[in-house]
Amino acid sequence: MSSLRPTWVEVDLDAIAHNVRAFDALGSQVMAVVKADGYGHGDVAVARAALDAGATWIGVALVEEGLALRDAGIDAPILVLSECPPGSEVAAVAASLTPTLCSDGGLERMAAVARTTSSPIGVHVKVDTGMHRIGVWPPGEVMGFVDRTVRSGLALEGLWTHLASAESDQVTTARQLALFSEVLEEVRQAGHAP
Repeated sequence: MSSLRPTWVEVDLDAIAHNVRAFDALGSQVMAVVKADGYGHGDVAVARAALDAGATWIGVALVEEGLALRDAGIDAPILVLSECPPGSEVAAVAASLTPTLCSDGGLERMAAVARTTSSPIGVHVKVDTGMHRIGVWPPGEVMGFVDRTVRSGLALEGLWTHLASAESDQVTTARQLALFSEVLEEVRQAGHAP
């Protein structure tokens, strides 16, 4: 059955480019998150518009989303914002996707792939500062997880977190950012350079 709702989506790629340039003007690197087909707006078109405007990374939720962007010719760094499902690690690494790690199981699977490659695999560790979806819970667990990641032969490229409600809850957001800053400082003090 077709929809009879009088609705439409108008995607303004110029507006997307404008938004990227606004962040770029602040001296920040921009990762354009285009998961779920660019939130229904066309992942390839949105990714290209953002990259052309100065975005330096693309973020996706799933390995297959990153693979589709690679198939479309997107060669910018792509961060997979969730752990690779068991069995998808080799495909992710072969496509030069940057994996997120946040569990011992994910770490063990990625370390197994790293043992079969000649160049290091760069990974990002997801720190749960309060979103409570996925992530290593700070402060006590993160440092041990980072140490295990590096000892396993993986290259720690970055740490990241997900703010639960940055648009509406400044108190919680400030708490999450402070916790993330503490974890980042602890990791740096231990000699790591994410």
